[in-house]
Amino acid sequence: MYPPGHVGLTALLFAPVVCWFRLRGRREAARECLQVGVALSLLPDADKLLPGLVHRGITHTLLAAVVAGALVAVGFRLARPHSPGLGGESTVVCYLVGVAGVVSHLVGDIITPMGIRLLFPGSRTVYSLDVVRASSPTANMLLVVGGTAALLCTYSVSASGPTVDDTTADESAAGRALSSRR
Repeated sequence: MYPPGHVGLTALLFAPVVCWFRLRGRREAARECLQVGVALSLLPDADKLLPGLVHRGITHTLLAAVVAGALVAVGFRLARPHSPGLGGESTVVCYLVGVAGVVSHLVGDIITPMGIRLLFPGSRTVYSLDVVRASSPTANMLLVVGGTAALLCTYSVSASGPTVDDTTADESAAGRALSSRR
């Protein structure tokens, strides 16, 4: 996939996670989760810019996803452990967001004819579903539209119902109203 396709696919795959954060009243964590996911979904293609790295080499592996997850977990939990954002989530949640960001890129590349060496350096086997060419403008645009639609649905669903924080605030207001009547 090209960068727009990777971003769209990441939005599509991260929409349920963003919804989960928002329904829990963790809007800042939802925003940071999506930002980290999109950034990490583009990171594997940095191998095109770095001398000595082969495109779709080590940066396009599950090992890279595991390392990214660890860096996100350590970075967010150490730098901002009590923030309203991703750092305020558990280490496991931060780790999974990091892994998922790179994995979303891998999903975008494994569907192309070129494929990826998913288990490198343990195996040199190339995995490819050969569904669509990475350069397909139609496929890239459909992923952008699909990801955007998924996020819009997520935001409309999570904005319409009460969140954990909203429920707590409503209960606190009701408690204050009762105590002021006494």
